[in-house]
Amino acid sequence: MSKPEGGEDSCAGSCGVDTELLMKELGQFKRFHLLNYVLASLTVFVAAIYATNYVFLAGDVPYRCVVPECESANSTEYTTPWLEGALPPNAVDARCRRRAPLDDQLPCGEGTAFSQDLHTCDSWLYQTNFTIVSEFNLACQEWKRTLVGTVHNIGMLVSLPILGYISDRWGRKRALILSCTLVGAIGTLKAFSMNYEMYITVEFLETIAGASTFPAAYILTIELLGQDKRVLTTAFLGIMLVLGGLSFAMLAKTFQYWRTFILVTYPPSLLFILYIYFLPESIRWLLSKGRKEEAVEIIMNAAKMNNVTLSDETMKQLTEEKAKPTEEKKIEKENEEGLWMQVFRSPIIMRRLAICSWWWITCTFVFYGLAINSVSLAGDKYTNYMLVVSVEVIAVVTNALVLDRIGRKKTLLVAYTVCGLACVAIPFVPTSISWLATTLYLVGKVAITQAFSGIYMYTSELFPTHARHSLLGACSMVGRIGSIVAPQMPLLAIYVEWLPSVLFGCTALIAGALMLTTPETLNTRLPDTIQEAEQLARKPQPAPSKQDDIQMNSRA
Repeated sequence: MSKPEGGEDSCAGSCGVDTELLMKELGQFKRFHLLNYVLASLTVFVAAIYATNYVFLAGDVPYRCVVPECESANSTEYTTPWLEGALPPNAVDARCRRRAPLDDQLPCGEGTAFSQDLHTCDSWLYQTNFTIVSEFNLACQEWKRTLVGTVHNIGMLVSLPILGYISDRWGRKRALILSCTLVGAIGTLKAFSMNYEMYITVEFLETIAGASTFPAAYILTIELLGQDKRVLTTAFLGIMLVLGGLSFAMLAKTFQYWRTFILVTYPPSLLFILYIYFLPESIRWLLSKGRKEEAVEIIMNAAKMNNVTLSDETMKQLTEEKAKPTEEKKIEKENEEGLWMQVFRSPIIMRRLAICSWWWITCTFVFYGLAINSVSLAGDKYTNYMLVVSVEVIAVVTNALVLDRIGRKKTLLVAYTVCGLACVAIPFVPTSISWLATTLYLVGKVAITQAFSGIYMYTSELFPTHARHSLLGACSMVGRIGSIVAPQMPLLAIYVEWLPSVLFGCTALIAGALMLTTPETLNTRLPDTIQEAEQLARKPQPAPSKQDDIQMNSRA
């Protein structure tokens, strides 16, 4: 009998294998699992280095107008005795407009008199040449500089559904390796950009290739675990993101010239191609696709590496071919109809998809919006970046402590609500007590970071295995609308100063209210099919307990 397209056997669900019990029996912190944790965490660490590198590579640098009556076009002396009189006092005008000396026949000096008329600058002198602003002469074109970040987020919007489809159709392993290696190859091309247009084009292509590294690594990791270890894994990957962010700041400070930074950080990602030989495919994904023989081979290898013996019941599930009952044949027929047809025909999944999308829009909008609208800290920008990234540890650790105790819904509900109330309250704080406004900002920042960290796990637990990455990618893709809109909030604040903070708060409060409409996933098994995911809304299916395991083995 021939296999369906894509090499999948006709086997519904998990091919009659209890995946939760299987994962428990394999042992979740032994040699096989630790090897996979390390391999996955390395991709997350590197992804964090690439995630926001435009902050420094396309960072602003000090520059001023060249005054041709007083200096040559190729002058390198940034500060001169006559500069104060030549530039207007307004900070914006001082970068883009200049004054001319009253007597252009005399050499400029400390006492040179300048007219009050302002002239548009024709050329500029940059204090440093570390970023693309000076390299591509982007002075007084702020929109071009900020456009790099916007294009980066648009690339993420495009990337997530593409890599999500690849992951669900051809495997987690292939999606992860493809994303990691392509970002290294395409990203390296940025170092050879000849102009701004080439740079921003490569930036877009690089993001399409690499934006899905974290979702792919995350899904591959949680599918290797039982339900009781998902929170710990989420916290572990969150810490790797923080370590990657800290490393990014240190590398950027060490290699400040943007071309050098790229050539140091991107080429090593090409080594991830070696994961073809070291990283196994997701067992859950293989079983959900009916590729039981491949799954069994990996399971046997894992049992051997972990030095564990599988129960007779599990071995029976892995080796026997079950006769397909009528209901299972019905599920197979539905699987052949295609992923999105199944999703569209399920009101529960469609409603859940819409709600999850709003959560993601809120997370990206508020997270990046608060960062952009925060008052710039004084001091070294690299140190400040490291401090801001370090704050995320508080949210990650908090989630690790509470998600498995009070549940996903309550934790995220509190996080969204606290963030919303803090942001809404900021405009009402009197200017005389600025410390309170700063405190509310930090509370909101930690709360939305906690929500952002937890929403990855909660979203992945609401959707079935064979569609998990595609639906998670769809939510994340729609969520990028928030990160695209967030950079426009400073412009809105020029006209209505209090409105951005209120918008942040209201979107967070709405997200918290929507949290009341979805099921709790604490102590439930990961659903493998659309039908199992729908059942979460009706009656939670608990993962097997140790007592259940003993009873099952005794019956066997």
